[in-house]
Amino acid sequence: MAGRGLPVLVGCTAAGKSDVAMTAALKNSAVEIVNGDSRQLYRGMDIGTAKPGPRERGMVTHHLLDVADPDILLSAGWYAREAGRIIDGILEMGGLPLVVGGSALYLMALAGMIDPLPPRNDRLRAVLADLEDGSSGQLFRMLLSIDPESAATISPSDRVRLIRALEICLESGAKASSLRRGGTRRGDFRFIMLEADLETLRRRIDHRVDEMMSHGLYEEVSGLVKMGFRREPVLGHTIGYAELLDCMEGRRTRTEAVRDIKTNTWRYARRQRNMFQRLPELARAATAEVAAELIDWRGANGQGN
Repeated sequence: MAGRGLPVLVGCTAAGKSDVAMTAALKNSAVEIVNGDSRQLYRGMDIGTAKPGPRERGMVTHHLLDVADPDILLSAGWYAREAGRIIDGILEMGGLPLVVGGSALYLMALAGMIDPLPPRNDRLRAVLADLEDGSSGQLFRMLLSIDPESAATISPSDRVRLIRALEICLESGAKASSLRRGGTRRGDFRFIMLEADLETLRRRIDHRVDEMMSHGLYEEVSGLVKMGFRREPVLGHTIGYAELLDCMEGRRTRTEAVRDIKTNTWRYARRQRNMFQRLPELARAATAEVAAELIDWRGANGQGN
């Protein structure tokens, strides 16, 4: 049954989301896929993130792939704003956006379910504190100029809240008052979860990791290191890349790294399942065929397929 809202196809890693999305997109030339995987945003991280390749991108328009180098951490708040802008643009041109991914936090931010606030930046906080020490009232005047709505709710002497509000504004490029309202989109989306039984999912994960290794994941990580990218802020926090960095540094053997990638991916998949339970009115699909049937734009912002 079709519901209201633009379709968002979610599922654990290795569940088969990309194949379902491509099938749906190839049936309708108006469909454009919007990436909802936080690591496919980064250039050079192709094999380890199972990123759509040139063939898929040549057949269907994809958005939000390869938008930054892995030395810059893109937040859920950034993703929510950028994906929202892209979705609006697709709709304005008469297209049908299909969001696909497994990064629940980013997708929840897009849907306006959480405040997409940037993380703490201690270096920026220190700079702001120094500004206030040098000129009392400077932080309040800054906030008043860039986010008067937030300034109206904070005492000029409340340094802690002033620094956090300015940190949000400067890190996100948006007003803290706007982000704290829970984002700019709410109720525009309909979540469809492609499920797989745990035994099948575990087998798929093990097979996928073996395939990634045979297709050059080790060489991909090595190449990123040679380009000057380090663990922080992205590679060391991404399964597949972190373990192989350990391998290159002599902390694990290659066999141990592959074993740990499989184990950590499996643990991540179970966390994904738990996060997806929080999505509102989640439609579950036990097979790719059912998931494809649930992807429907009728009733969503006047769009239809």
